[in-house]
Amino acid sequence: MKKKLLIVCFLFLNITFVLYAEISTAALDEFTRAFDLFKKGDFRAAGASFASLYTARPKDEIAADSCFMAAQAYFNAGDYPTAYRFCEEFIWSYADHANIPDMEFQRGRILFKMGHFKDASSAFSVFLEKYPHNPLCPSALFWKAESFYHLGDIAQALPLFNEIKENYPDSDKASLAVWRLTVMGLEAREAMYLRLVEFEMGKNNTQEFEKMQREAYLEQRYLRHYYFLKSLRARSDIAEPSVESNNKLDTLLDAKKRALDLLVSLVNAYLEGISP
Repeated sequence: MKKKLLIVCFLFLNITFVLYAEISTAALDEFTRAFDLFKKGDFRAAGASFASLYTARPKDEIAADSCFMAAQAYFNAGDYPTAYRFCEEFIWSYADHANIPDMEFQRGRILFKMGHFKDASSAFSVFLEKYPHNPLCPSALFWKAESFYHLGDIAQALPLFNEIKENYPDSDKASLAVWRLTVMGLEAREAMYLRLVEFEMGKNNTQEFEKMQREAYLEQRYLRHYYFLKSLRARSDIAEPSVESNNKLDTLLDAKKRALDLLVSLVNAYLEGISP
């Protein structure tokens, strides 16, 4: 009886081992197919396969790698919200995994792609503080600087780009940093030119306004002289002069001359009236 029981137990253990081996092999085959899709550039299909494998086998040894690759595949496919979901799932579920630094870097890249530049800069800052000697540090520094640039915070972006150029001259991000610095210089000159143009336009507008004011003032003077002359004519019964020219200046000079002549005659008459 004992012998039969031992045989049954042995057979059960063998069956369990075989089933476990078959499940692991099946998971590995599925992972391999998904990875082949990833290598071919079919990132959306690869992401779906990795996600399905991770969801179906959350306790399997290959689950962590499936979650990691799902985040990478969806990122390459441009599905950033889904990539971010698997990124967070990996970081929270596999805190001791060897790929955690890569995924924390990827978190910043996903946030940047989603347009969350402030959160992206914070994510890259955390990465640089936690992993100061990681090979991804030049890239993290570059994307942190790019985040500040897209926020319009040139004061923080500029020293970071210079730091990449000086401290990581052999990295692939050094040439990109130099390019961005060149672009920023051109943009600064363009902004200065636009400010000068705006200033000149404002100056011209001011001059035009002053010119209009002078013209309005002259028109008021013409009117004052006209009414003054009219009042003098009414008092002295002087006939209206015949004006052959429509030129305002000629009319004004003529009016002034007549007014002056009338004033002189009035003064002379007054002097004659008071003389002994």
